[in-house]
Amino acid sequence: MVETIGRKMVNITAKMDCSLELMYHQYHKSVYNYIAFRINNHHDAEELASDVFVKAIQGWKSYNQNFPLEGWLIGIAKNVVTDYLRKTMRRKILPFEDIVELVSAEKQPEEVVVINEESKKLMSAMVILRDKERQILSMKFATELKHSEIAEILNISESHVGVTAHRAMTKLRKFMEEENANEK
Repeated sequence: MVETIGRKMVNITAKMDCSLELMYHQYHKSVYNYIAFRINNHHDAEELASDVFVKAIQGWKSYNQNFPLEGWLIGIAKNVVTDYLRKTMRRKILPFEDIVELVSAEKQPEEVVVINEESKKLMSAMVILRDKERQILSMKFATELKHSEIAEILNISESHVGVTAHRAMTKLRKFMEEENANEK
């Protein structure tokens, strides 16, 4: 009897390990991209992404299966990033560098230089946005979440997400155009 229970526990544990590994492989890139887009630090983003999955495992019982798993993980990532920024902002201003690591390694060197310059400008421009605008753009572009998923994570309406994203993009575009005009 004890041996049967032991085998069942091993089977359950093996299935759970497989599910967690699958979850990690399926959503790690999305979680990492969201975090890296928000904090722009590769090493800390890796660490924080790992923290997200640890918290997901710890809070697995609270996961509502009617909600997309990716959205739930990004919600956890949002909280992890918020905690990180609170701690980090007390110590220093966030650096706006290392964005190249977010760019595909398949790019040619010339492309990487151009993308790096544009990325630095874009990340610098992000400081003009309010925190909620940065959050929404991070979720929209770094993780490619739908407006409905972002709305549920942030507990706001879907139309509010769309309007905020549009206004933030307009601010960024105007800022970038002014910066380009000042360079000439």
